[in-house]
Amino acid sequence: PMVHTVYRSANRSSVDQALAQGERIGLVPGGISEIFEGYPKAGRHPDDECIILNSRKGFVKMALKHNLPIIPVYTFGTSKLFKRLQLPWFEKVSNLLRISICMFF
Repeated sequence: PMVHTVYRSANRSSVDQALAQGERIGLVPGGISEIFEGYPKAGRHPDDECIILNSRKGFVKMALKHNLPIIPVYTFGTSKLFKRLQLPWFEKVSNLLRISICMFF
């Protein structure tokens, strides 16, 4: 089978519209904040895995609204794919602009 991937905004209205049209979606609830939560952040070990879910419940409400199942998937080791510079102001700017700005090397 052919897989068609479309990237779109993960805001509430875009997700609601996609689900209303019967599209299947995949979400990363931790988003941009999760990128900056792991190593090399102070106090983190390179083998640590970090996820942010406590404040991310909108996707559950949306699944309930559209009567859809949630299929949890987690990929271990993605934080080890790239080395990242830890620059605190990058995190602030990324969260402010709601885009991921990272310096990988």
